[in-house]
Amino acid sequence: MSSEGKLVFTGTFGPSNLLNGTEFEESMVTMFRAIIPVLKDITRDKIVLYFYAGFAGTSSNDTDSRFTAVSKKSLLGLDITVDNTDLISDALLALNVYYPHKAGLLLISGTGSICYGKDENGKIFRTGGFGYLIDDHGSGYWFGKEAIKAAMYSHYHYGEKSLLEDMVFRHFSIKDPQEVYDLIYKNNSKMIIASASELVFNAFKEGCPVAEKIIHKGADELVYLVLNCSKLINGRSPCVVLHGSVFKQEILIEFVKKKLIELMNVYLSDKRIDLEAANQIYEKYLNQKEV
Repeated sequence: MSSEGKLVFTGTFGPSNLLNGTEFEESMVTMFRAIIPVLKDITRDKIVLYFYAGFAGTSSNDTDSRFTAVSKKSLLGLDITVDNTDLISDALLALNVYYPHKAGLLLISGTGSICYGKDENGKIFRTGGFGYLIDDHGSGYWFGKEAIKAAMYSHYHYGEKSLLEDMVFRHFSIKDPQEVYDLIYKNNSKMIIASASELVFNAFKEGCPVAEKIIHKGADELVYLVLNCSKLINGRSPCVVLHGSVFKQEILIEFVKKKLIELMNVYLSDKRIDLEAANQIYEKYLNQKEV
């Protein structure tokens, strides 16, 4: 967005987790290469950038230094200055978009899962979101892991037959279940595992009881995050907004709504977080100019 409030560029890039060093750097370089020519087309003046951005992985202590190092490398040799950076988590960015001045809850389920709550005084709380190795229940990674687990149980265990066995093996183009070990344990497997999440919902549509059980369990985990976070903000929120790629699955939304219907209203995210955030930074820019 320009200093006149005009949207000059929009695009989709990623992944954008600050903790994923090389992966994050490649995404940032790609973004800069796309946006710099656009900026140069609209101004002959020296370009000064101000970043208000939401990223995953901002819990690290060196968030700013990581971002600064990547941006400097991306802009090397260009007459461009980064004036200021305002970096927060992608979840907090979304929370501020939906609840800029009031209490509320935001439940996010993408590759990971987390719930944020803001109380009447603007104080922010969170539940979940501690990373895929120890947490992220009900997330894309978690559903993918459960799909693969169900497939292996179906193949090796008595009484555990599931449609997910064939679905998972076809998804990864493997014939011998032993190949799963090489796929998961010899690779950077987070995204590989998450890619299998949709199989759970496909199996459910075909009547697989194991898949239905997994979805109920995932919904329970997500509802737990909401209820616990609601208590942290003294139960002041009458609603929760569901945000993230996993909530493209209608059956998961249905299960979550049924479990929360008597306690609060449940809404599906309907905003472009990036555009809303751009409007927020423009308003912040105008306020700074007035001062």
